Amino acid sequence: MKFRTLVAVPFVALSLVGCGSGGSGSGSGGTTPANATVITAIEGIAWDAKTYTATPVNGKITLALRNNSSLPHNLHLLNAENVDQGVALDVKGRNDVHTLDYSLPAGVYKVICTIAGHGNMKATLTIT
Repeated sequence: MKFRTLVAVPFVALSLVGCGSGGSGSGSGGTTPANATVITAIEGIAWDAKTYTATPVNGKITLALRNNSSLPHNLHLLNAENVDQGVALDVKGRNDVHTLDYSLPAGVYKVICTIAGHGNMKATLTIT
């Protein structure tokens, strides 16, 4: 009897870990902070705009990736030398929203989706 109890403990612990909250602002259909720069993936494998702007607050920008399409998407920022800046947001389905804060220097960045076949998802983000 004791053996069965001890075996069950790891499974109960693992199931409770799955109930915890995710990263900052990550989630499906969640609220987006008022200061966030929202970039939306739309049907037709496209962004909702060609240009976006962001102004840092306390040295950080808040980016929100919203999915208004039926396909999964991600968002990466490339600097002027086409180097990925480590910004990675993912949305899996319609109405999914992923929001995070980033420290990036002022400049112009390319906004891309790296999923195969999504190469036309290109825009610019200007951080002032």
